[in-house]
Amino acid sequence: MTLYERCDEPKGVKIDWEQRIRDLKGQPGAIPVYLCHQDKRIEGVVHAMPLPPEQAAQVRRKAKQRARDKGRTASQKTLMLSGWVLVFTSIPESLLDTKSIAELYRVRWQVELVIKRLKSLLDIDRLRARKDSKLADLYLHGKLLFAVVIQKVAQRRFGRAATTMTGDRSITHWRLWRTIANEIKTGLTACFPKNDRLIDDCIKSLCERPRKRKLQGLPGRVLKLITERWALDVSLA
Repeated sequence: MTLYERCDEPKGVKIDWEQRIRDLKGQPGAIPVYLCHQDKRIEGVVHAMPLPPEQAAQVRRKAKQRARDKGRTASQKTLMLSGWVLVFTSIPESLLDTKSIAELYRVRWQVELVIKRLKSLLDIDRLRARKDSKLADLYLHGKLLFAVVIQKVAQRRFGRAATTMTGDRSITHWRLWRTIANEIKTGLTACFPKNDRLIDDCIKSLCERPRKRKLQGLPGRVLKLITERWALDVSLA
């Protein structure tokens, strides 16, 4: 993003981030800015947060390595800025200060954990259909609906404190989701008892996609020996 100083200059004044960060003298701070797009000016705030020394040193080492990989030397400006996290927001500083923004920014990892749970527990990324097909959309929407049902059951059974981030949490979602998902699957299976007339259709729907190499099986000679042995055992019984 191209950000500008909060001033009355018609063309705007681009922010000198190196100087602005130096002015903070190693302390967190909020910097009022304009985000300019075409003829619009959007008021915002950049919250600058210094990294802990060890983490900043690690980030700088990575910045130096990236520069060396490209045959260059990392600039002093790059190394200085590498020790900071800059977060832009349109929320006024009077509503959320830098400390609150920093804490909220750390929570973003929870989004990745939700996606990981959807993949690991509900196999949301495993669709038995071609990419971008209507069947793939049907599979995906069905799995998303399943995830919503699981979340609703978890909230109703264990309370919002255990399933949301609006209060103190003592339980993660992993065990709750797994327990409820298995329970729902068992209930659905019980609602649709086995029907011998549909066995062939079930097998067909579960078959692998056509492939060049056939699925492996026992050699004919071995099958013959097994059959003969089985027949012998039956006759002796």
